[in-house]
Amino acid sequence: MLKIAIDVLGGDLPLDEILEGVVKTIEENPNVEPLIIGPKDIIDGFFAGKNIKIPEIIDARREVDNYTNPTTMLHDQDDSALVISYNTLKNREDVGALITCSATGCVIVGSIFHLGLKDGLRMPLLGALLKHSNGDDFLLADCGANLDVRAKDLVKFAELGTEYMKAQSNLANPRVGLLSNGKEDGKGNAQIKETFGLLKADENINFVGNVEASDIFDNLCDVLVCDGMIGNVVLKTAESVALLVNSWGDCKEINDKVSSQFAYNDMAGSILIGTSKPIIKAHGKANRNTILGCYRQLLKRLGY
Repeated sequence: MLKIAIDVLGGDLPLDEILEGVVKTIEENPNVEPLIIGPKDIIDGFFAGKNIKIPEIIDARREVDNYTNPTTMLHDQDDSALVISYNTLKNREDVGALITCSATGCVIVGSIFHLGLKDGLRMPLLGALLKHSNGDDFLLADCGANLDVRAKDLVKFAELGTEYMKAQSNLANPRVGLLSNGKEDGKGNAQIKETFGLLKADENINFVGNVEASDIFDNLCDVLVCDGMIGNVVLKTAESVALLVNSWGDCKEINDKVSSQFAYNDMAGSILIGTSKPIIKAHGKANRNTILGCYRQLLKRLGY
């Protein structure tokens, strides 16, 4: 039976909240077993009061958090939950994917050195599935892993994003847009202009042109390409606007609509694309609904 590993350390909320998410996944997905990496005695105690089968647990007590240096993690934290998770993912054929709330930098660096990348990649692509105003998914690629990129890196993001959306959303020919400061062909800095030319000349990419920030959610593309710095700003701006709108009053219809579009705790996490097996980096504030959403996203990606 396929197993999905989950590193239950590294998040901001209490461990019980993450484990409640694991319970939800067990109840919803009987054909996939979670493999929990974390403090075994605490996890055993949590499941002792539940009327479900206790999943496999690998004991780990060291947490990788935002204060952990990624380089240090590689050299002297083999006992951390994240490194144990990567080694398990690499060495066990029955483990198909990983969910982790650990620090983004450590997740990315660890994926390179412990799992390896596809040919031509310097860093994995960190993609976030967002929703257009009509409810359709689109992939923001990149959303935080690759801050300093070249034009050919952005083309690689377009290629990886295209393949991902073919599998994730069953699209035959996903549309690729390039985030710029205007929709006209000549807009953008030197990097964007070079990328535009490369994408336009690539017959394997369904390039639809530039997309400006005001049109991000207008269903113009299925993959929106940008560097990780800009993508992370887009992602967090969308989250902050959603929180702002919800703070304005008690219009349930509007609040529900905004929450359905931008509630990060219900929208799984960002997925690393380009690694040998799929990895989802959940939000640091991940709760039980986040964990369930991550499982749903991975199961769809794995064809379940």
